[in-house]
Amino acid sequence: MRFLFFLCLVPLFSASTHKYYVSTTDMFFKPEQNQLQLVVRVFTDDYTASLSRFTSSEIKLDPDQLSETVLSEHMSVYFQQHFQLKSPASPVPFSFVGWAYKQDQTILYASFDSLPKMTELGWSNTFLMDVFPDQKNIVVLTTPKGKKSYLHTRDRIFAKFSL
Repeated sequence: MRFLFFLCLVPLFSASTHKYYVSTTDMFFKPEQNQLQLVVRVFTDDYTASLSRFTSSEIKLDPDQLSETVLSEHMSVYFQQHFQLKSPASPVPFSFVGWAYKQDQTILYASFDSLPKMTELGWSNTFLMDVFPDQKNIVVLTTPKGKKSYLHTRDRIFAKFSL
């Protein structure tokens, strides 16, 4: 009987209150449009902590606190600094399309436009790593050839794909 009682308690002791820090990015390479479209999903509380550190002021994703224009500008600059294309020889125009809430997540939309012809696509993704050292960023790249997944960590921020 004691053995059964102990066996029932084991799962309780093994459970911990460890928080996971994960974002997901869907990248869509559109060669016919010379464009790379991105959809980034981050937890809102983690993103506001990172944006607050980035801007050196407390940020809440609430249009009543700051105008939506100011929030979008902060997000655009943050996005450009934490998600960078590495392959093209010349700078590629970046467009921050917008953002939205969905439950406890913030979804960011952006694109790199007028991509030159290239044989390899390389990028770095350091979203939220400035605040959360254990942050993991999952990127799923969709191309006409299919899908490929990448995991970005503090030790592995760069990835590349042969086109």
